[in-house]
Formats: sequence, C-alpha cells, structure tokens
Amino acid sequence: MRGLMVLLVGTLVLSACQRVPVTNRRQFNLIPDGIMRGVGKSSYTSMLSETKVKRKGTETAILNRVGRRISKVADQPKYDWTFSLINEDVVNAWALPGGYIAFYQGILPVLQNEAGMAFVMGHEVAHATARHGSERLSQQAAMVGGLAGLEIYMANATKIKPQQRVVILGALGVASQVGVILPFSRKHESEADIIGMMYMAEAGYPPQESPKVWDRMAAGGGGSDVPVFLSTHPSHNQRKKTLTKWMPMAKKKYARHKAAPGDTLATIFTK
Repeated sequence: MRGLMVLLVGTLVLSACQRVPVTNRRQFNLIPDGIMRGVGKSSYTSMLSETKVKRKGTETAILNRVGRRISKVADQPKYDWTFSLINEDVVNAWALPGGYIAFYQGILPVLQNEAGMAFVMGHEVAHATARHGSERLSQQAAMVGGLAGLEIYMANATKIKPQQRVVILGALGVASQVGVILPFSRKHESEADIIGMMYMAEAGYPPQESPKVWDRMAAGGGGSDVPVFLSTHPSHNQRKKTLTKWMPMAKKKYARHKAAPGDTLATIFTK
C-alpha cells in the first residue's frame, strides 16, 4: 500500500510539472488552465465593476494596440486577451489568468512612451502565459497539505503535546512562507521581466527601454521599505541585473522585428 501511494504521488507530481515559456523552467502546477481562465474572467469583471475604466481616448487606443502586439507574440489562442485602462492615479498594472490585464492611469508617466508600456505589458502578459497564479496556488495547496499531514502524524504517532504541536506548525508555516512562497513570488517577478522583455523585442519594441522603466520607477518613489527577503518583488537593481543578463538575446530578437511598430520612443505620456 505504501509503495502504491508513493507511485500515485510520484505520478501526480510528474503530471503537474510543466515548462515556462522562454526561461524553460520546470514548474509545479496542479490546477488546470481552463479552471484558472474561468476564475480570471469572473474576477476581472468583478474588479473592474468597482473602478472607472477609460473606454475611449488616445491612451486607451495605445494600450490596446500594444496589448494586441504583445499578446500576438505570446501565442495563446485560448486566452481572451482584454486590456483596460483604469482612471486612477496609481502606479501599477496587473494581470489575471486567461489574459485579463489592467493598467492604471498613474503608471503612464513612469512608462513615458509606447516602448515603456510594451515592457510592462510584456511583463503582465508573461504572468498569464507562465501561469504564475496557478503555480502559486499549487504551492500553497501543497504547503497546507503537508502541514496537515504533519499534524496528523504528530497527533497519532508521537507524544508531542497539542500546545507544542501548535508552536511547531506555526514555526514551520512562517518558515515555509519566507523560505518558499515569497522567494517563488520574487522568482515569478524576475521571470516575468525576462519573458516580457523577449515579448516586447519580438513585437518590435526596443528592449533597451526595459531597465529604464525601473530607473524611472525608482526615481518616482516606487520602491519599498520592506526588506528584500520579505518582499514579494525583487529590488529595482536586482531586476536591472536580470534584464542586463538577458539583454543580448533580446537585442538579437529585436533586430529581426524592429521595423514593426515604428517610432515607439516618442514621449506620449505626461503627468
């Protein structure tokens, strides 16, 4: 029976291992993409219902144009690519599973131009195509299941008192959060930067603009006082180092596609 259980668990783990686009990293993903797409669609509708979305205007048109170009490169025909501009002075953008993406008005001056927007768009599209959301949920499900199994074992096979078990499980929960969940979140952010830069280059946008976005983000106070090891995002300098490492490959990709969008460095977004 024990051997059968090991075999079943091993089969589940192997079937849940997938490859991330561009970086080719193996990821553990238990949740089917179809389910996550449905969750993304319903969540997107709910979240936008509580905001004011700009349906028309030059900036909205540019956002949709950039989104179409980047998502075409991403090549996920089952995704319902949707791009919205939220009329709030917030320096942020986000993506939900299935290709549902939103930018806030406040991030546009930081992006400064269409190429800057293409990098952040590529980053958000990458979160969707790399299925980072379902990977995080899979990690958390595995962590909760592991702690529950340990509690059952300690309660039935050891003499550890209930109060002591609570302390042990609490310490392990914190250690798992800091040692596994948060680092994977930072890895997801760095990975989305890499994939996003490759997407923008293939879509015809100069990848050299990507580290400049982080320079402008840092200059605009988009940093954080939270220690890096407890942060879900890498530092700006770390992100720039990662982009610099992958820049030669991105430049080669851009050289084959740079004629596509035309002048993407003209400043179009102002405060």
